[in-house]
Amino acid sequence: MSRSISYLKFDLRLIKESIRLYVLGPAIFCALVMFSGETYSMALSYLFFFLIILATVPFSTQGNEKSTQMYYMFPGKISDMVLGRFLYLIGVALFIFLINTSIATYLYQINRAQKFEILIMIFCGLMSLITCFIQYPIYYKFGMEKGKAVSLLVYLLPAFFIFALPSLLLSKDTFGLESSLNFIINNKLILVVIGVLVTALIGYISYLISCKICKAKEI
Repeated sequence: MSRSISYLKFDLRLIKESIRLYVLGPAIFCALVMFSGETYSMALSYLFFFLIILATVPFSTQGNEKSTQMYYMFPGKISDMVLGRFLYLIGVALFIFLINTSIATYLYQINRAQKFEILIMIFCGLMSLITCFIQYPIYYKFGMEKGKAVSLLVYLLPAFFIFALPSLLLSKDTFGLESSLNFIINNKLILVVIGVLVTALIGYISYLISCKICKAKEI
């Protein structure tokens, strides 16, 4: 684990300059949406879309071949290198979840948000994280530039769903979703636990595939 953290620190050193701009984007976007008349749940759900963007920053910075060689020259296993990158992703996801959960909890306490809106936010977050997990092996396999074209197909549908889900579920008469919404609310704890377990399983599979890809490319 200590070597994985060393890789994580190396990632953070490489991206420290560019990450500031990436972080400003979600903050400004979320603020604009929240003050534009949209519901709070939509604004918080949209913020998870930036998780997909932030997840690519280390790959964008790594970019050139010389930088990639430096990762392989570290005194650690391939699994340590990959785990360090996944720790970055998990850390960013937890950070955004923490922000959203704190805001959602406050809004719920002052009766500005309802339980099902918070559930929408959680499911959008899990879907965004799953999308990132699917993208990582693609970037390891094809690199950032070629991977963009391939991963575009991966995140277009989830991105559309993340943006559309709050509007659909908040319109209770749309497609007869009221009964589905009631089912989600009545079984919220079970569904959240299942969602977390499925996300963790996909993340573990993604990690194993990424390790296999990197071992095959080892210099």
